[in-house]
Amino acid sequence: MKVSKYEYTMELLAAMASMNLAKEKKISRTKAFFQFMKSETADMLFDEDTDMWMNGPDYIADEYRREMKAKKTRI
Repeated sequence: MKVSKYEYTMELLAAMASMNLAKEKKISRTKAFFQFMKSETADMLFDEDTDMWMNGPDYIADEYRREMKAKKTRI
């Protein structure tokens, strides 16, 4: 299966953002990756129309943090 350069970039950014989150939360990279992939931020990252893939992993991790903070305040 051939992966487009956009999809490769999105996957790489998801992995890099997850590594950032794993270090911060002191959890495994795998666990952080699966938590990230269940998020709306990940959905936006993998949606070419949002152009989120044009941002760096730190921005994406920050967007995930904002999403999680907003979810906590709604509960």
